[in-house]
Amino acid sequence: MQKSRLHRRAYSLVEVLFGIFLAGLCAMVLAATMPVSNNARAMANNQNTALSLAQKQMEALRAQGYPNMTADRLASLGLVDNATAVTANTYSFTNVDVGALDSPALRLPNGTGQVRVEQVALDLRRVTVILNWREKGRNRTVSVGTMVANL
Repeated sequence: MQKSRLHRRAYSLVEVLFGIFLAGLCAMVLAATMPVSNNARAMANNQNTALSLAQKQMEALRAQGYPNMTADRLASLGLVDNATAVTANTYSFTNVDVGALDSPALRLPNGTGQVRVEQVALDLRRVTVILNWREKGRNRTVSVGTMVANL
């Protein structure tokens, strides 16, 4: 026996409209999260770039060894902008390594870099690399440090 036309299962107009409403609502929620995720991605990218630049600079400084940790020698090696201290024992490296596009000024928004070399003991120097940049109206900083001994 064949079912009559009235007893067949089908979707009503209300059910279809409700389904379309739910799909549209989900699409709006997803679209609203896109700017937030893009901002978070950009901030994480700047953080990773700053950390990478700081580590690269630190490795370049460590490779020079204790005897070359003077302002004049670091400037002649191209590891700092010049031998003039920005503050006590702190030298700028904002515009170094421009050829490899690894300068903080080129890679970070309003990026600046500093190297601090402090004599801790007779044959021991503390080296700190500090990167600063401005992001969404806030100042951000990454700092990497190590000790270099005269062995």
